[in-house]
Amino acid sequence: MKPDPRPVKETPPALEKRRQPGRLRAIFLAVIVHAVFFAVIVFGVTWQSKPEAPVEAELWKDLPPAVKATKPPEPEPPKPEPPKPEPEPPKPEPVKAEPPKPAPEPPKAKAEPPKPDPAVAEKLEREKREKERKEKLDREKREKQEREAEKKKQDDAKKKREDEKKRIEDERARKEVEQAREAAASARKSEADRFKNAIAAKIRGKANVPDNITGNPQVEVRIRILPGGDVLDAQITRSSGNPAYDAAIERAIRSAAPLPVPEPNSELFPQFRDLRLNIRHER
Repeated sequence: MKPDPRPVKETPPALEKRRQPGRLRAIFLAVIVHAVFFAVIVFGVTWQSKPEAPVEAELWKDLPPAVKATKPPEPEPPKPEPPKPEPEPPKPEPVKAEPPKPAPEPPKAKAEPPKPDPAVAEKLEREKREKERKEKLDREKREKQEREAEKKKQDDAKKKREDEKKRIEDERARKEVEQAREAAASARKSEADRFKNAIAAKIRGKANVPDNITGNPQVEVRIRILPGGDVLDAQITRSSGNPAYDAAIERAIRSAAPLPVPEPNSELFPQFRDLRLNIRHER
């Protein structure tokens, strides 16, 4: 601070006026305001780190006498606050230099594929066609075998059904034939029995049995008969135990001719060519 070169004027005692009340308070406030203002200036200068021009101020020993006003002094308007110091902009960080990027390599030219040999390509194509033809033939052969196997399976099933049907029909026909044969045999037997009974009855009717024969004698005879019923030969094969009865039956056989026999051309007559007959006489 530079000292004021001007001489301080002293007020003569005659001119001094009576001090007003509150003057010390105003002086104290003014000093504080100046001190705060000075501190703000110093802080701002120090914070911004910028040299400022020196501030000059005049110091007065005493304040000039205040003029007595007729009106009460108006309150002083509030002093504007000192502007806040602007913050120092941040220092830019040093930019790190990046290493230079290597230059891109030029694209390599693609090598052209070798051209196929026409002979090799033709050989491969021929082998491919031959393989496809063989696969086709194998597939057709396999399908044909499958069809034949399926057809054979169906034919076997059909044949089996037909064989079973034929077996059943044959069995039924055989049974029918056997039944017919049995019926025919039964009929022939019945017919033959009828002729035999008739022959035995005729022989018994012609027999002249002695009165001294009692009981129910039975004799077995063998008669050879000619077509028409004539007797060729007669003999006793098993005696009744009574010779008189046996002789009487033998004579009755010859006297009963012609015997009642079937027609010569019938199926039954061969049974009567050599007839064995049991004759029982009831008394």
